[in-house]
Amino acid sequence: MKLSYHTVKETYEILKSNVTSLDNRLSACQESNAFLEARFAGKQNVLNDYIDEAAKLKQELAEKEKLVNKRQSYHASSYILERSFNITPGG
Repeated sequence: MKLSYHTVKETYEILKSNVTSLDNRLSACQESNAFLEARFAGKQNVLNDYIDEAAKLKQELAEKEKLVNKRQSYHASSYILERSFNITPGG
């Protein structure tokens, strides 16, 4: 099985062209991947900021609800004192 020099050279050139083409495609994919990873990281940071802000707001809401509940409790106690002992506020 003897191959001619021209056949081998032609096949080698085709293979070399295919490898170059694949290298170019790989480079383009790597650049796209790096760009998309950077965008994802940016969006993840923004999302994390929103989550942190929501957690802070939820905590503030819980604290304000506690204050409202205390106020209502004091108001109820005041009402009971007024009715039970005929105590009027401020006097």
